[in-house]
Amino acid sequence: MKIIREELKKLSSKIELLEAGMIQEEEISEEEAKELDRLVEETKKNGIPWEKLKAELGL
Repeated sequence: MKIIREELKKLSSKIELLEAGMIQEEEISEEEAKELDRLVEETKKNGIPWEKLKAELGL
């Protein structure tokens, strides 16, 4: 019985960790989706290329 309780306690802890790490999904409006798409495109156009960033950081 003691072993079962210990295992249940371990499982409970693991479940709590999983629940804490879950990302809540959220509905967004069409307008918000368009704004996110615009920001993605802007970032792609104006972002710093990875190779350049690595060089600047000395990686």
